[in-house]
Amino acid sequence: MLLLSALVLAAALDGTYTGTLSCPAFPNQPPLRSQIKVTVTDRTATYEQVAPGTASEAISAYESGNGTVSASGEIVLSGGCRGGFSCVTEYRGKLSGTPIRLKGSQRWWFRSGERERPCEIELTRAGPSAS
Repeated sequence: MLLLSALVLAAALDGTYTGTLSCPAFPNQPPLRSQIKVTVTDRTATYEQVAPGTASEAISAYESGNGTVSASGEIVLSGGCRGGFSCVTEYRGKLSGTPIRLKGSQRWWFRSGERERPCEIELTRAGPSAS
């Protein structure tokens, strides 16, 4: 019975979540504010930036990744950047509340060295996933 309850709760979390990824500025760069999409299916999550950040962010780094969702809704995402820059990312939170908030960090490697910044993802549920 408990297994069935966990499966029903996990399936209830399946769907698409959209929102905003926000991070403070690095020196000589604007803050990051970009659209993001998270898709959850069968306790597995994928995420991607769906639009570049502000027009002044011409570096065109693109972030994507994947993760897991527990039966209780705890989500852990990890990923990285593509587009000529190197970064690793991790975000954690719970798929509950309105809006849903995930907190995490981005670690970047530049010619001048390594830098890390805290980031936040704010999501709302866009609708159930297509099966």
